[in-house]
Amino acid sequence: MKQLKVALPDDLRVRLDAASEKSGRSVAEEIRLRVERTLELDSMDGPTREFFKGLVLMPAEIQRETGTVWHKHAGAWAAFRQAILSRLKRLQPQGATAFGARPHQSQPGDDPEEIGIWAESHLWENPNFTTSPLRKAMEQTHREIADRYQGKRKGDKS
Repeated sequence: MKQLKVALPDDLRVRLDAASEKSGRSVAEEIRLRVERTLELDSMDGPTREFFKGLVLMPAEIQRETGTVWHKHAGAWAAFRQAILSRLKRLQPQGATAFGARPHQSQPGDDPEEIGIWAESHLWENPNFTTSPLRKAMEQTHREIADRYQGKRKGDKS
């Protein structure tokens, strides 16, 4: 690893020290993690990046407007939920919701709402689910079942 000498304003250093203490990481680890996160955001497509930028700003705006944080008051939660739905609506593409071939499919079915519920559930339990061995095994199992089913259908004379 190469070292990099960086000058930081005092207020930023204070915030980094606080974040480091809160997370239990060193300041260097905290900086590396935060730089990696911003680079990940930069690698996202434009609409996704803009969605996340807006999403990050919403809790503070909701708190300012309602006087409470979204996760401690039902009304603030409802306002936050609506803000998210409104932002999604702005970015909603037109057209059919059918997917066609899904090369990384791990579950049967094509219902977008069921897929969304499934994805959120797995990511809630394991934020690294997308790259996990379990996810890869689920994809493989689904492919094997689909291949067997396709093989039976091709050999079916009825």
